[in-house]
Amino acid sequence: MGRVVEAIDNERGREVAIKQVLSIDETDRARFEREARITARLQHPGIVPLYDAGRDAEGKPFYVMKKV
Repeated sequence: MGRVVEAIDNERGREVAIKQVLSIDETDRARFEREARITARLQHPGIVPLYDAGRDAEGKPFYVMKKV
């Protein structure tokens, strides 16, 4: 359903992880976007903070989080 890749946030000079949805199924995309919204609201030492979210050039959702 998804993959996580390493990336560099050039604006802030930090390493990040980007989670991308791979499925073209609308149900999977909706579940992924719900996951991003829930994760963004949570604050706990055991939960990776979410920095950003959006859609790529193909319209697939992604979110950016702290690399651990």
